[in-house]
Amino acid sequence: MDSTYKTNIGALALVSHELRTPASIMSGYLRLLQQDSDGFTPRQRRMMDEAGRACGRVLALLQEISEFATLEGSDPAAASMSVPVFAVCDEAMKAAAVKTGEEPAVFTMDPGERSAVVDGNPAWLKRAFGALIAAAAREYSTEPFECHGFISDAGEGRHAVMLCGPRGVSANREDLIARRGEFDRWRGGTGLSLPIACRIIEAHGGSVWSPGGADSRASIWNLPIASA
Repeated sequence: MDSTYKTNIGALALVSHELRTPASIMSGYLRLLQQDSDGFTPRQRRMMDEAGRACGRVLALLQEISEFATLEGSDPAAASMSVPVFAVCDEAMKAAAVKTGEEPAVFTMDPGERSAVVDGNPAWLKRAFGALIAAAAREYSTEPFECHGFISDAGEGRHAVMLCGPRGVSANREDLIARRGEFDRWRGGTGLSLPIACRIIEAHGGSVWSPGGADSRASIWNLPIASA
């Protein structure tokens, strides 16, 4: 890591720290006003509620900036252990409690693959999976979608692959994983959760992509299977 990059990461962390204090003060005063709002009109209360939500979003984004700076200055795959990758993805799906259309989103996997393991940090990986699943839920907000896990020997070595797309997307999985389009990690409305997720997966030796074309909303990520 060159000195200029280190300086930029340090500046990013400093900006996050400096902005968090005034944002926290504003958020605190708004909460006090909301607790003592009997003298306000309904319109004024709605305005305070909107301002409170905006402050909360700013604070969450500042936290993500701090975490992004920490990730860029460290190795999120450090202190690796054997992680049952599909089980962790299943946990992330359940924790997200994603519901699209009229049905909950589901995680499926090939029979017998639940014990597949990768070398990594389980907490960071679950964070990354959760962010990618949440982004997929935004893309398929009005139609059922699924996340499917399987082992692939395509490319170099064996990889655990997770594919998120409309229900039944796994039926065409070999074609989808062969088409490596660019994954939009900087899309609006998701904060820094997707850049952080991609950084975590890449630090573990994996990658994130979209098939492109008509299937560009689908998201795919992989991680190398741990050697025996």
